[in-house]
Amino acid sequence: MDSKRITPWRLACLAGLASLWGMSELLGGPTLRVTATALLLLAIGRAILNLPGSSLAIAGVAVIFRAVNAAPFYCHLAGVALLGAAFDAMATLLLRGEGRMLLRDALAGAASALLSAASFAFAMVYVFRFRSWPQGGFGRVAEHTFYSGGRAALLALLVVPLGLLIGRELSRVAVRHSRPLLAAAAGAGALLWLLGPFIG
Repeated sequence: MDSKRITPWRLACLAGLASLWGMSELLGGPTLRVTATALLLLAIGRAILNLPGSSLAIAGVAVIFRAVNAAPFYCHLAGVALLGAAFDAMATLLLRGEGRMLLRDALAGAASALLSAASFAFAMVYVFRFRSWPQGGFGRVAEHTFYSGGRAALLALLVVPLGLLIGRELSRVAVRHSRPLLAAAAGAGALLWLLGPFIG
């Protein structure tokens, strides 16, 4: 099934995945686990709709979900947006075909995690100049990229190919069952938005 074709069930799935990512950010927890969850959801979404900008759109909805359901922590929101942008860039560059290539999929995930970590650290040190970040200078950028980003990249080697596999299987199911998938995704997304204010 052509993953570059925009259909109602695909849009509903992306909105549901974005809301689930927003809920994950709202619930919080260890950064590595939250990042791995985000990468898994981004990969599922990219396999469902493989178009430039689709992963960034998922991140945008996740940012809105997090912002409206809890007091906005702008550095946190920037991290979500940068992860979505990094994944979108790497997916656009590397995940062009319809076929499954494990090494390529894993590389896209790891590169996304490293690019996201580097972008976030650079923004904290040189753009937002957040708290003690600027004092570390380029060393702080390198440390965050290779320590935090490196750990996330190792997880991404597993979770991104897994997410792409799940997304491709959902796409195959949708060939015959697009209406139930549309209803399930729309219902799940609506439920998450209803629950958000109570959890935030």
